[in-house]
Amino acid sequence: MSFRAYDLAKLVDDFGETLTLRKRTTAGTYNPATGSLSNMATTDYSFVGYFYNYNVGFTPTLDQIERGTRKCLIPAPNISVAPDTDDQILRGSDAVNIVHVITAYSNGTALHYICDVVS
Repeated sequence: MSFRAYDLAKLVDDFGETLTLRKRTTAGTYNPATGSLSNMATTDYSFVGYFYNYNVGFTPTLDQIERGTRKCLIPAPNISVAPDTDDQILRGSDAVNIVHVITAYSNGTALHYICDVVS
């Protein structure tokens, strides 16, 4: 499935909602005893984006882990930082993790970030 940049902008204009990008600003320290990170700092950035489902043309079985069937479109002018694979997107009280980011450029300028997300 492909979109033109104008189509992507119209999707956000027509159906976008206010979301939050939670960006990890400090990696933190790994504690092997607990298996968790401590002293991790995050910064939140508000933006208008659009979630959509993406069908890759096959039906997964229950024993498969399916990656990238849900995407979030973030117009680059709507946000001051670029999303990364360590970041989260918050929609109300729900949070999804970004697992892959594709940046769409025009003449060297970022237009959109297309993020594969998982719960």
